[in-house]
Amino acid sequence: MTTVGQRIHARRKELRLTQKALGDIIGVSATSLTYWERDEIEPKNKNLAALARGLDCAPDYLLFGATFGGDVSFQTIHARVPIIGWKTLSDYIQGEVMSENSAAEDWIYCPVQCSSSTFALRVRGDSMESPHPSKRSYSEGMIIFVDPTATATNGSRIIARRLSSTDATFKEYIEDDGQKYLKPINPQYPTVAMNNDTIIIGVVIGSYTAE
Repeated sequence: MTTVGQRIHARRKELRLTQKALGDIIGVSATSLTYWERDEIEPKNKNLAALARGLDCAPDYLLFGATFGGDVSFQTIHARVPIIGWKTLSDYIQGEVMSENSAAEDWIYCPVQCSSSTFALRVRGDSMESPHPSKRSYSEGMIIFVDPTATATNGSRIIARRLSSTDATFKEYIEDDGQKYLKPINPQYPTVAMNNDTIIIGVVIGSYTAE
């Protein structure tokens, strides 16, 4: 039976990362990686979450070897993800992974399976707030989880930005007769056609509202 350290070592080698490279990604020293891989110290709490995110796997895989089905390399369950500001998206690099010591507003556990590059945003404005209580709605201040590796399909909620603008937007992705649109949930706002200047930054995979 493999140990935690052996699984960390094996997964790091699969990704072709040196201890220093992995340490830089998750914000720890190469010495810490050495201790973990030798099973001299077991990573705990935020270090475990950061390590799982850096290795693009589930924390439970590192601890217990659990795969939850499918390819382990795509399983990150209940990972801690950064809450970032909307202005950060103006120079966002697609798929980048933020370390625990990066300039995030805060860190929060994602309630659903996600990739290592998932991040969170606080909803701003009311364009995605539904006037109908029975329909899904995203009120200002709600936290949404965005996965840049997820595929946008008709009806997905996405974060998008025009290359000519520094301002990102949260809208519903609509495909109709070969044309793509950004549609607000709130009917008071207009639906806008997407063009070649529009990029999809990520797909909303979950949301959270504090009591």
